[in-house]
Amino acid sequence: MSLAPLPLSTQVTVLRGLGPARAAALQEAGISTLRDLLWSLPFRYVDRGSLQPLGSLEMRGFEAPEGGIVTVLGTLQDLRQSTTRVQRMALTEALLADGTGTLRLIWFNQPYLGRSLKVGDRLLAFGPVVLGRHGLEMRSPQFELLGRGEETPWVRRFLPLYRKLGPLPGRARQRLAAEALARAHPPEEWLPLELSKDLPDTLAALRLLHEPPDDSDPRALEEGTTPAHQRLAAEELFAFALGVALRRAGRLRRKGLVVPTSPELRERLKAYLPFPLTGAQRRAFKEIVEDLTSGRVMNRLLQGDVGSGKTLVAFLALAMAAETGGQGALLVPTEVLARQHAASFRRLLGPEMGAMQLLLGGMKAAEKREALARLASGEARYVVGTHALFQESVAFHKLQLVVVDEQHRFGVKQREALKEKGGDPHWLVMSATPIPRSLALSIFGDLDQSVLDELPPGRQPVTTKLLPPAQAEVAWGLMARELAAGRQAFVVSPAIDPSDETKVQLRDIQAMEKLLRARFPGTELAVVHGRLKADELTAHMDRFVRGEAGILLATTVVEVGVDVPNATVMVVDHAERFGLSQLHQLRGRVGRGAHASQFVMLSASEAQRLAVLVDTRDGFRIAQKDLELRGPGEFFGVRQAGLPQFQAADLVRDRALLLRCREAADRAIQLGLSERQIEWLHREQARLKLADVS
Repeated sequence: MSLAPLPLSTQVTVLRGLGPARAAALQEAGISTLRDLLWSLPFRYVDRGSLQPLGSLEMRGFEAPEGGIVTVLGTLQDLRQSTTRVQRMALTEALLADGTGTLRLIWFNQPYLGRSLKVGDRLLAFGPVVLGRHGLEMRSPQFELLGRGEETPWVRRFLPLYRKLGPLPGRARQRLAAEALARAHPPEEWLPLELSKDLPDTLAALRLLHEPPDDSDPRALEEGTTPAHQRLAAEELFAFALGVALRRAGRLRRKGLVVPTSPELRERLKAYLPFPLTGAQRRAFKEIVEDLTSGRVMNRLLQGDVGSGKTLVAFLALAMAAETGGQGALLVPTEVLARQHAASFRRLLGPEMGAMQLLLGGMKAAEKREALARLASGEARYVVGTHALFQESVAFHKLQLVVVDEQHRFGVKQREALKEKGGDPHWLVMSATPIPRSLALSIFGDLDQSVLDELPPGRQPVTTKLLPPAQAEVAWGLMARELAAGRQAFVVSPAIDPSDETKVQLRDIQAMEKLLRARFPGTELAVVHGRLKADELTAHMDRFVRGEAGILLATTVVEVGVDVPNATVMVVDHAERFGLSQLHQLRGRVGRGAHASQFVMLSASEAQRLAVLVDTRDGFRIAQKDLELRGPGEFFGVRQAGLPQFQAADLVRDRALLLRCREAADRAIQLGLSERQIEWLHREQARLKLADVS
C-alpha cells in the first residue's frame, strides 16, 4: 500500500525511526519540516572511485594526492586512549585495516571518541596523511561511521555525508532524507521563467543533491555548480532579492523629512571645507542632497577606499541637517573612533564647535547628564556617539539624519532603536571596508549606493614590503631611520598574550613590547589593546596622537579612525593572521601626512596571499580577493548582523545569479505579487532567517 504524497510543510515527525531525542536534535538545528530537512544539504560527497586502498598508501610512501586529503575505508582493529606526558592532552588512537594494509588514526582532545567508536566498526575517514614515529598516520580525520561487519556501505557511486546532530548520526540523516524524498509532493513553481529555465524543479533538484546519479560531475558536486545547486541557489537569492525590493519599495512610499537647502547654506558648508572636494566627493554629496530634499526617506550606502574622504562627505550631510534647525548623529562602533571623529568635527566647525556633543558609555554621571540635556534641548546639533546613543535615556530634539560607520557591527534591533528616537530620520551608512558589489547588494541590498573611487590630492605613496621573520631587522632599520627624522611608527601585534592562541606559536603583544623597548631604548612607547579600560586606552592613544610617544604598539584597535599624519611606518607582525581587507585598512593609517611612508608585513607563511597587497593599492580589488579566499562571514567577522544564512547559495560563487535575481525581483514587484507569492516569500525568509518583509 503506497503512502499518500506529503507537502514539504509536513512535520518531520511523520518519518519512521524518528524518536523524541532525534526529533529534538533536528528541532534544535532548525529542522522541523520536510522542507527544512531536504534543504539541509550534504556537506560533502565521497566518490567511491576516489577511495585509496591502504596498501597503496604504503607503496607510495606518505605523499598525499592533490589537495592533501586522502579518503579511506576500513574496519577498526584496535582502539586505545591515553594522555600525552608534556601537555596532558587526551589522545585517541585507532588502527584501520582494509585487507590491503593498515593506517593509524589519531585524534587530539576528543576523549568522547572512545565511547562512540568500537573495534569492528566500519569507518570512512578522510584527512591528511603524514609519516609519524610509528609509520603512516592520519591526524584529526573527519569520519563517517558506516556500521559493522561486512555491510555494504553504499550502492551508488557518490555517498553524501551529513553532519551529526546530537544523537542523530549522519547515516541516519541520509535515511531520513531518502524517505522524505520518496514521500514528498512536488511543490508549486515560484520562480519566474527567466530564472527557472533549463533548471530542474525544486524536488528534482533536491533529489539530485541527496541521491546524486552515478554520472554526476564530481567537481561540480563539490563546488556547488551543478544545475541542481543553481536551482536551489536561485530560489534563495530570488526570495532574498524580492524581500529587499519590497522593503525598498515601501521605503520609497514613506514621506521623509525635507531638509531645506539654499545658496546661503551652500556657502556656509563651503566655508567648513579645509580643501576642495574631489569629483567623486562632489558626486556623492550631490546624491545625498537630492535624497535629503526629495521628501522621501534616504537610505544610502557611502563607501570608498582608504583615505577617499568618506568622513568629510558625511560631515557635510550632517551639517545640512544641523545648520537648518535639525540634528545629525554619527554612530560609531568604538570609543577610540568616536573621539577621533569628534576631534575632526571640532576642527571643521572651528568657532561653531560648541554645537558638537560626544556621547560615550564610559562618561561620568554629571558629564552624561549635561550631554543628554544638550541633546534633548537641541543645543547639541552635531552628535557623535557609540552604543550609548541607543540607551532609553537618550532623547533628541529634532533628529533628522543618522550616519552609521560600519553598519554591520550593529544589530538590526539596535539600528531600529536609534531610528525610533527621530521618528523616521534619514539614514546614511559609511563602510570603512570597500565592499564588492555582489556583497554590498546582499548586506546593504535596500540601500542606494554612492562610491568614492578617487583619492584626494596630497595623499603620499605608501611602499609595501613583505618580509620573512628572519629579515625583521630590515623593518626595524626602516623604523629607526624614520624615528631619527622625528617621525612616528605603528607596530601591530595579532595577540594580547600567549593564551590567545594555543595551536600556533605567536609572538604576542607582551613579547613584542620587550623587543621594541630593547631595540629602541630612547623612544617613548605607547601600548594599546582591547583589554585596557576605556580611559587608559584613550590616554595611551592620546600620547601618540600628541607626538609624546614615538611608537604605538597595538592590536587592531588602530584599524580605523586613527589619524596621525606624522606616522610614516607601520610594521605588522604575523601578517598571515589578518584578512587582506583588514591589512589594507591598517595600511591606511600611514601616508596621511607630507612624507612618503612604509608598510611592512612580517610573515613566515601565506606569501602568495599577502603578495596581493604588495601588488595593488586598489581596495576594491583587495576586498574581492579577500571575499573569495575567506567568504562573507570571515570578511566581516563571525556572526555579524546582516549576513543572509543561505544553505545553497554562495555570495561569491553566485554573484552573477544574484544580479539576475535582483532584476527579476524588480520586475515581479512591478507586475504585482499575489497573496500566495507573499506567503511563499515569508516562509522562505523565515527558513533563511532573513529580516521580515515590511
